[in-house]
Amino acid sequence: MISSKTARLALGLAAGLVAVSATGAALAQDQCTPGTTKKIAFMMKQQTAFRYLHADMPFFVKTAEAAGYEVIVQSAENDAQVQVGQAENVITQGVDAIVINPVDFNVAAQIAEMANAAGIPIASYNDLITGADQDAYIGRDARVGGQIAAKAILAKVPKGNYALIGGDPGQTGATDMQAGYHDVIDAAVAAGDITIVMDQLAPGWKTEPAQAFAENVLTQTNNNVAAFLVSYDGESIGVMQAVEGAGLPAGSIPITGQDMELAAMQAIVEGRMDGSVWPAPDEMGTEAAKVAVALAECQPITAADTINNGVRDMPWVKTPIYYVDQATIAEFVCSHDYWLPADEVYANVPDQKPVCP
Repeated sequence: MISSKTARLALGLAAGLVAVSATGAALAQDQCTPGTTKKIAFMMKQQTAFRYLHADMPFFVKTAEAAGYEVIVQSAENDAQVQVGQAENVITQGVDAIVINPVDFNVAAQIAEMANAAGIPIASYNDLITGADQDAYIGRDARVGGQIAAKAILAKVPKGNYALIGGDPGQTGATDMQAGYHDVIDAAVAAGDITIVMDQLAPGWKTEPAQAFAENVLTQTNNNVAAFLVSYDGESIGVMQAVEGAGLPAGSIPITGQDMELAAMQAIVEGRMDGSVWPAPDEMGTEAAKVAVALAECQPITAADTINNGVRDMPWVKTPIYYVDQATIAEFVCSHDYWLPADEVYANVPDQKPVCP
């Protein structure tokens, strides 16, 4: 299958890197015809999570508008078929490039194929579309996110029963993060130090199934769970409710999360939650807009990495990911003043609020 850039784009990577095209060979720059609409579509899987409204979307829009582009923002609210319909409308309307955070990586292959057929370059964002060609992927390494969270907990709790509760099974960000947990703890499992008593993915990254999973595993083990590795803060809230509902002291079982949402940050500073993975959505949104503009204008994309989506290796603009815990959250709050104010994060423990420079 030939991607949209066969008609529109030559992907040249920076010196010392490999130029990758749909067929595995670099395409000549003169094969590309720049777009004419000065519009870019940013198709988000949802806007409910705090990060999408306060980081991904505004940083993407700000960067694209600074380059002279109008951004058409779409939100599918976690409905894969709605996202397909939105893509059809965007393609019919006409845009110079599409960046998409897929609701379901399999269903979204249809969207990539539609964009390819229309000659519109398309890039995956945050979660990788599999099974259809596209021009680039922008996002963190979710597997590394799972690894760093698991390492943080393993250092504190080297033995015992572990419960793993991940995100939506239709998104690579969930499945890759779950794989990252296993990368770290499976050796301890083999050694007999750790027993995995639950390994589940929660549809839609929702609080309710995560809480139900946690309640079930606590009941089944008679509250004998040493740690919860959880892939999203909204799920972590449900897990904390299950722990406290079981009559266990808040903070007695380390719980992880992802996205640094307000409730999770408050739980971290209050000692009820160990930490949360920060996927740097501000940087992700910024880099994605730069890629979209480059695709629209037939400019080369520089990427130090490639990723295979089942069709071919393509450029991967990799963004940072790291773990924020009780020891580092004050620094995070002070260095991310656009995110959440210290007064809100430390509302219940004002005496712990840091004095930011």
